[in-house]
Amino acid sequence: MRNYKWLKILLTYGLAAACVAFFFFIYMGGSTKEKDDVASAEQLKAAFSDKPAAQQLSSAYRQVAENDRLILKLKEDTLAIQVTNKQSGYVWSSDIASPETNETWLNFIHSGLSIDYFDKENNNAIRTDLSSQKNKTIDVTPIEQGFQASIRFHDLRIGLDLTVKLEGDQVVVNIPQKSILEGDQFKLGSIIVYPFLGATKGGDINGYMFIPDGSGALIKFADNKGKYKTPYDAKIYGDNKGIDIERIAVIPEDGFLEAYRAQFPVFGLVHGEKQHAVLGMVEKGKYNARILSYPNGVSTPYNWSTAQFIVRESYLQPTSRTMGGIVVFEKTRNQEDMQTRYSFLEGEDASYIGMARTYRGRLIAQGALGAKPAAAGEANIPLHLDVLGAETEGGLFANTILPMTTANQLSSMLDQLSAEGVSRTSVVFKGWSKGGLSGTNPSPVDLEPVLGSASDFAKLQEQIDKTGGKLYYYSDFTTAYDTSKRFQPRSEAATKIDKKLLSMSTDKPVYPSKYYMSANYALKVAEENASDYKASGIEALAVDVTPYELFSERVEGAVSSRSKSAATYHALFDKLKPQLSSMAMYRPNDYMLPYADQLFGVPMESSQYTYTSETVPFEQIVLKGYKNYYAEPINFMANPQKKLLKMIETASYPSYYLTSESPFRLRLTNSSDVYASEFASWKANIVSTYKMLNEALGPVQYATIEDRSLLAKGIVQVTYSNGKAIVVNYNDQAYDGKDVSVPALGFKVIEVKG
Repeated sequence: MRNYKWLKILLTYGLAAACVAFFFFIYMGGSTKEKDDVASAEQLKAAFSDKPAAQQLSSAYRQVAENDRLILKLKEDTLAIQVTNKQSGYVWSSDIASPETNETWLNFIHSGLSIDYFDKENNNAIRTDLSSQKNKTIDVTPIEQGFQASIRFHDLRIGLDLTVKLEGDQVVVNIPQKSILEGDQFKLGSIIVYPFLGATKGGDINGYMFIPDGSGALIKFADNKGKYKTPYDAKIYGDNKGIDIERIAVIPEDGFLEAYRAQFPVFGLVHGEKQHAVLGMVEKGKYNARILSYPNGVSTPYNWSTAQFIVRESYLQPTSRTMGGIVVFEKTRNQEDMQTRYSFLEGEDASYIGMARTYRGRLIAQGALGAKPAAAGEANIPLHLDVLGAETEGGLFANTILPMTTANQLSSMLDQLSAEGVSRTSVVFKGWSKGGLSGTNPSPVDLEPVLGSASDFAKLQEQIDKTGGKLYYYSDFTTAYDTSKRFQPRSEAATKIDKKLLSMSTDKPVYPSKYYMSANYALKVAEENASDYKASGIEALAVDVTPYELFSERVEGAVSSRSKSAATYHALFDKLKPQLSSMAMYRPNDYMLPYADQLFGVPMESSQYTYTSETVPFEQIVLKGYKNYYAEPINFMANPQKKLLKMIETASYPSYYLTSESPFRLRLTNSSDVYASEFASWKANIVSTYKMLNEALGPVQYATIEDRSLLAKGIVQVTYSNGKAIVVNYNDQAYDGKDVSVPALGFKVIEVKG
């Protein structure tokens, strides 16, 4: 008995110790795989000195490179640069001679490079720069068409290399990951390079900044008299749900709205429309970078725009199950090089339109859009229909499958549209798999029986193919439910940096929460599905969420960055694409464009931040003629008449979200927010709207957008590569111009002279 008691005591203490160890592992970062990025003792000794730096660096600009387009000059002591465009003689400077601001901002402005770093003592980011740091060394070495600068902040034991070189009419700025050195006490948080390149004061220059918000937006150079307090600060590709606190974007004076993502890693400044412009394209490190654009009055009198490269981030690490925690920073760095390519534009190219054309050319060179625009084909424009098949209805004792549109009902809908002259239809069938739309993902590749037999689906696909359309099966390789038989949250959900599972509320009654799948598990699901698609007669997919949601996660105890998640998604779609005749995507980020034959839900607006002066169709200019893209569903638009005109202006094809049955039946489902979707109620609208848009966009269907101009207030002209233009009148009165007359709230297709 005595031995038994001692055994009980030992077991009790052993269990307690195990619990403490488990708590430490889960909440305090006990993984041995995630280690600090500390340079070796030999590297640190060779790179850094404890004595103040003694070298004298030149404060005068000297020429370091020249080609037939540009001249590059450098000021060694701050690494400030000047770029002269030889075509016009215009000089772009990264520095301002006598800034009107306080000392902190003055040092930031003068410095070609600034960093945020973490101190292990407090975990809060601290900013410094080349001007503020006295104990530093900068060794400049000439390279072909540029220079390399080895930078050492001796007191911080942080070092890195910066290379700047000319490539045609572009300047490429690069920081190699392998050049970064760190000691034990201070850790690199982020890097900003040449933030004031092209900066202007107030409204001294007639121009604007371009930001990649939604379809695109402009911030006009002006003396804002202090009315704006916040800048445009957007993480490229949206918030990182693996580390960021889930939030709703606050848009000043417009309440609480969900802001659009920055789906393209670009920014720019225009000094005089069609005079001089610079476009920045973030090429490396873009998965962990932000676009910053500060209008006049936000901290300084200047308008400036740049990219901020995130090397590691801070986050709240829970220390209890009651949401207590401490702020810590990531131990390991994002293992990416950092690179921005600046393109200097002159004359007709010096505008947001020229920026879009330039970026389009870059995507073409990278193989993301195809070598040339699509060849002429069908005379009529395409139509996109999202159609809800089956959904799950909540019940008192059990859930039931609710058929909203069967395969035969959808076939009848398409026959009715075809009889009215609407036949080139791409259909995305939602809720087609067993169990319906919600609560089943990742669902098996099995057709839902209540929607029809395999033969019914095959006939439906043949019907759509004959009319030049395509039947897409709705898919999502990111969202998952714990009610799915193919998903176990503990092993297959993504784990956030703070070691919590990546889950969120749906705010819906039947399935109140959902998870995000680990990128590796999503790849496994896609690989398993690939062969099943062919067996089920599925030839095309329309993929939601995965093309635009990107997050970092913990994999086997170590942090896997967003760049690794993107690489995994590339592997996922590389696996699927050869098995399919076509793939469509909802709101894809730029790195997903090679896989998307058609794009759904493309925004026509920006987030309408109060400091923006105009929404512009940057994304549409990039895509038009190379990819078919569609607006968000018309039957969910608040002001359809004005939105239809916007669709004509942006060359966005029409889209609807439909059901055969009344949407009232969805009130007890996770699709309760689907309303006004019954086909019978929308048929006449679909026909009339399609015919109007076909009249406008049919003549320019295979052309690219080459120009856009404001003829008068509310009058927009969009010019195409085939010599045609569309003039849109947003006003309630008719427009009678020199060369064209356009009815109120109408449009006119014209031939462009010359």
